[in-house]
Amino acid sequence: MAATETRRERQRRELTAEIVAVARRQLAEGGRAAVSWRGIAREVGMNPASLYTYFASLDDLFTALILESYGSLAAAVRPSADEPPGAGLEAYCRAYLAWAFDNPSQFNLIWTDQLPGYEAPPGGPTVEAETEVIAPLVAVVGAARGEEASMDELATVDADVLNGYLSIWGTLHGLVTLLVNNHLPFVEDPERLVVGQVVRSVEALGDTTSI
Repeated sequence: MAATETRRERQRRELTAEIVAVARRQLAEGGRAAVSWRGIAREVGMNPASLYTYFASLDDLFTALILESYGSLAAAVRPSADEPPGAGLEAYCRAYLAWAFDNPSQFNLIWTDQLPGYEAPPGGPTVEAETEVIAPLVAVVGAARGEEASMDELATVDADVLNGYLSIWGTLHGLVTLLVNNHLPFVEDPERLVVGQVVRSVEALGDTTSI
């Protein structure tokens, strides 16, 4: 039986979530400079020094923001058990694009240099969180090619195959980044553009060696 959450644990969890939410709003409204330890403390009704019992530093708080965003995106692109065979690639692209449009500030937080001076924990949770987003793409690209593929196997494949997978990821991510940040205002159907270009990138892999 799972241990019951105590009142103190519940209060800590709720206050931690509130601190993260306030920091996220400050970041979205005014950028890195707007995230203030004193401002956060004032909004959540705490002494600034008390925040250190929840987060060791602003970098620690930023890491929590990044992990939360990665987790949200990973959940959005996770394959559905009800997905028909062969539909995974297009579904991933649509989910990735939809999440980015729904959460532009979070998208830019995890994929752009929005936090000058921030240093992620080396080899730590942000690397794992990013992998959770990309791994399903590798799997659905492999499925579209009639093979099994995983992040671990990519490290051992032929350079041409690896470059092909990276090209597919670059096509998807590059187009979505441009669209979300309003650099392609003339595109009338973003979903059609993204899905079409990614599918073409997969087809361009041709008969390269299987993973």
